[in-house]
Amino acid sequence: MLGKIVNKEQVAENTLSVTFNTEEPVSFKPGQYVFINLPKLNYPDERGTRRQFSIVNSPNLPNILAITTRLSDSGFKKTLNELPIGSAVELGPIAGMFTLPENPTKPLVFIAGGIGITPFISMLSFIKEEKLPYTISLVYSNRNPPSTAFLKYLQQLTIPNFKLILTMTDDPDWTGEKRMINAEFIKEYFPNLNSYFYMVVGPPAMVEGVENALIEAGVLNENIKNENFTGY
Repeated sequence: MLGKIVNKEQVAENTLSVTFNTEEPVSFKPGQYVFINLPKLNYPDERGTRRQFSIVNSPNLPNILAITTRLSDSGFKKTLNELPIGSAVELGPIAGMFTLPENPTKPLVFIAGGIGITPFISMLSFIKEEKLPYTISLVYSNRNPPSTAFLKYLQQLTIPNFKLILTMTDDPDWTGEKRMINAEFIKEYFPNLNSYFYMVVGPPAMVEGVENALIEAGVLNENIKNENFTGY
């Protein structure tokens, strides 16, 4: 299906959010991703004209698909950044299994690194709009506040039973948590380890490190779900 760019916004340092209006209503689950195919590239890119991105908006906007990405020197990202409002691209299909669990009774721990926050933004927006009875702790790791996508949105988010844990690993002026997410970190914040379901998303090295930390802390594999963001 075709989608037209209706908004572009910088949501953090070197981080672009693009909103598309679709020619027909779309249906998806919070946490899924969409393929974007650009009509042509302004710069060479060995991976071609197609990429996949997590959908960042709530499914309650039937003709809207929004994505957020770190910018890079790839031909695809540079072209996307230069496309003007009104440009048309091909969207779809929508896919992915990293979705909000249907059962809200088990507390959730969302763990995001960098731009890995995007599927969680969709989930949290949907939970707020639908007044769903989830209990959620979000652990969000970045280098510093300027590089933290959706920081103000998350700090101002009002959802019952929602806790935000920010850690800035490379900012000497940050007065809050600064540690990497390791086993001690997990045990300190979530002492009843296996009473939670952990969802981890971010760059592959970060996801692998956090999953190892969870297992080292004593979390069972059945209580962990992850998704790697590749292609930076």
